[in-house]
Amino acid sequence: MTDQFQDQISGLLSGDVRHKSNRIKSLRHYNKKPPEVMVKISGHCKNMAHIQSHFEYISRNGQLDVEDELGQVYQDTDDLHQMAKQWGNDTSSTKSNTRHTTHIVLSMPNGTEPKSVKQAARAFAKKTFANNYQYVFALHTDTDSPHVHLTIKNLGFDGKRLHIKKGQPQIWREQFACELERLGVAAEATPSLKRIKYRVNPVQQLQR
Repeated sequence: MTDQFQDQISGLLSGDVRHKSNRIKSLRHYNKKPPEVMVKISGHCKNMAHIQSHFEYISRNGQLDVEDELGQVYQDTDDLHQMAKQWGNDTSSTKSNTRHTTHIVLSMPNGTEPKSVKQAARAFAKKTFANNYQYVFALHTDTDSPHVHLTIKNLGFDGKRLHIKKGQPQIWREQFACELERLGVAAEATPSLKRIKYRVNPVQQLQR
């Protein structure tokens, strides 16, 4: 019996075993692949009225907490409308089709603790955007997949506009998965090409 195996047995007997909070603990599921995180850009707003409507949507007309980059929580739709007005007017561009905001959805599959999704989204947003951008976010639990709507004001404090490079969403997926892992939540951020490869039937691959 090797020392490593003895250490494993000792850990089991002493109860020193940690489980991910969203991973089924049944023995038959130990080899189950961690759930995939989802981070996608869902849209943009190009005028103040659109921003107001979007804030009403993510807050469910004031029924849900909306939190900003400073940790301040909003519930009053009047306050959100004032923020929308400020975001819509505070721009360095005179173009009518200027994108004032960027909307990102961060999601996890059913079975993940919603509070953990919100905590991870908060940490992700703070590390990714708080240094130069205003933003607000809200947790939605009205679907099987708990998700956070994150809305970023594109005009940064430095006067430069948010520009999302090709491949950036995958980097954000990995960062969001990392924040979930810090909370003890099993999460995976497999690149899209690999996910497609995994879905191909092995028999079909042999027939090619």
